[in-house]
Amino acid sequence: MKAVRLNEFGGPEVLKIEDVPEPTPRSHHVLIKVDSAGVNFADVLRRGGNYPGPDLPSSMGLEAAGTVMEVGSDVTGISVGQKVMGMGPGSQAEYVAINGSLVFPYPDSLDPVEAGGMPIVFLTSYHILKSRGQMQSGDTVLVQAGASGVGTVLIQLAKAWGAKVIATSSTQDKLDLCRSLGADVTINYTEADFEAVVKDETGGDGVQLVAECVGGEVLEKSVRCLASYGRLVSYGNASQTQANLPSSDITSNNRTVIGFSMGRSPRGSLDHQGAMAEMFPMIASGQAKLIVDQVLPMAEVGKAHQPLASRGARGKVILTP
Repeated sequence: MKAVRLNEFGGPEVLKIEDVPEPTPRSHHVLIKVDSAGVNFADVLRRGGNYPGPDLPSSMGLEAAGTVMEVGSDVTGISVGQKVMGMGPGSQAEYVAINGSLVFPYPDSLDPVEAGGMPIVFLTSYHILKSRGQMQSGDTVLVQAGASGVGTVLIQLAKAWGAKVIATSSTQDKLDLCRSLGADVTINYTEADFEAVVKDETGGDGVQLVAECVGGEVLEKSVRCLASYGRLVSYGNASQTQANLPSSDITSNNRTVIGFSMGRSPRGSLDHQGAMAEMFPMIASGQAKLIVDQVLPMAEVGKAHQPLASRGARGKVILTP
């Protein structure tokens, strides 16, 4: 079968389409014939040697959707022929074997191409807001990078669950997208001091929850946007720069800074199945949707990395075999 392979770290040109053996599923695996596979910023970091993964050479990708071809003996609730989405390594390929606990049969109304880009952004958003962020209806939530794959879903879920949403982005086009998804306030962080705008919008009180993925100075300022007893969930460091967080910025207002990595969470610590079961009706009804930046053939995987690396993507980039 064909798969996206990484033999050395470097630019998009190091990504190759190579022939590799079709995976042999173990007893807890589901073998999926891939319809589509999502591209994530973690793939960009992995290509550059800045994200953990198996020794090189290795296959790329962290999520996919397709048709179940084989079900391991220890897996229940999934049948051959079902359309499913799931999270697992090596998913940018024609076939992938994924742990059954991370495979989700999806509603018939869902587009099979869009499905491949949904698991990571929807589950990440769910756990940021609910499992880790403990968001409550009536909270004000600050979403950094609101036009990103995760950001677009965060806005929709937070609004659906009763929050006021403030979203940041870098262009008017992206801010318009955030508004269309329900953001109450949008801030162009290249033109305005988002910390000052947040304080003004909240009457100086700050927000109850921040979803932050940029790191560096943005993380520092985001902490200061928190209200007393507010929570910040840091789920990435896209800038690849360090932050300086004085303890006084945290302790003086009883603020909480929470780290979150779905891929590094202990197995079984997050209820992915329950989360997807809660979100699928929202997706089926149109209450929450995936924003797709572009769909490309797998052979153009290098091109797929470019909008993510340059922070130019509006939503999700998806590959098809």
